Amino acid sequence: MVQKILLPIDGSDAALAAARLAISFAQCQGAQVYGLMVIDPYLYAGVGQASTLGQQAHSQEAAAWAEQHLSVLRAHCEALKVPFQSATVESASVVKGILEAQKSLGCDLIALGSRGRGGVSALLLGSVAQKVLAQSPVPVMILKA
Repeated sequence: MVQKILLPIDGSDAALAAARLAISFAQCQGAQVYGLMVIDPYLYAGVGQASTLGQQAHSQEAAAWAEQHLSVLRAHCEALKVPFQSATVESASVVKGILEAQKSLGCDLIALGSRGRGGVSALLLGSVAQKVLAQSPVPVMILKA
């Protein structure tokens, strides 16, 4: 039985549609949902106050962006009476951020959407879903929406 589901989203319509399916699954399982946003770290390594101000602005904007999308998950979970917690992770690698969050939160399932990119695009870029599936120590549910 699944108890904790990690639900990473990127703010896209496809990710949110897949998240709704995962939350319905969580309701059926009596599981808790952990919504996750992985944000890019601040890359400018300047010196002085300008760097600090830039980093603060980046952090505030990224946190607001993440909360905007996580609040959609929260509302859907509340409507279905599914326990929900949110997390934001800063990582240059989305896959690494997802896998580290899974480990630290103790989730026993990762549910994420796939856009279904195919052909040369998938071959060259790979996909977050494929990489998480290949590297995850726990089951992964890929939802195409």
